[in-house]
This record gives sequence, C-alpha cells and structure tokens, in this order.
Amino acid sequence: MPRTTINSVPIYEFACQSCGHRFEELVGSHVGLEAEDVVCPECGSAKAERQLSTSYAPLQHGMTPNQRRRLEDKRGVDRGGAKERFKQQRAAERRAAARRSGGSS
Repeated sequence: MPRTTINSVPIYEFACQSCGHRFEELVGSHVGLEAEDVVCPECGSAKAERQLSTSYAPLQHGMTPNQRRRLEDKRGVDRGGAKERFKQQRAAERRAAARRSGGSS
C-alpha cells in the first residue's frame, strides 16, 4: 500500500456533562488542542466528555443500471459501440494468433 503524506485527522464526538450539548471537535498536537482541553461551545464548560463513536468511512456508492444509462446518454456514448469494438479486437487477435501458430509449424 502506498504511503501518503496526509495524516489522519482525529475528530472526536463530545457530550457536555453540564448542559448535555453534543458536538464534534478536531483535536491533536497539529491543532494545538488535546481531548482533555476541549470545552463546550454552548456553555463554555470544561466538563466535555469524549464519546465512543463509530469510525467514519465514506460509503462507496455504485450506480444503478438506470443511472449508468443516463450518464452514457448524457455523454453521448454509444452503448453498443464499445462491445462491438471489443469483439472486433478479439477477432483480430485470434486471427493474428492463428497466423503465428500456423506459420511456425
């Protein structure tokens, strides 16, 4: 796996023990704020407690056949053209392979 220069960004969820407000905060040495130094943005209380949260992972959204078709129509792509070009290319490769194997006997 290639290394990246982008460091992971720790965004944590917090809940204020004084007013109950829930919020997210970016913490770490790169922003100069540690989790224990976070204060509630609503009431200013230092009684903000870090919550357990699920990790964030963007969902990979696959296109439906109708979405693909609309995209192809929008781009002006001939849906049958690629398949036909592939068939022609494979036929040409087979003919070339047959000529090579027939000529070397």
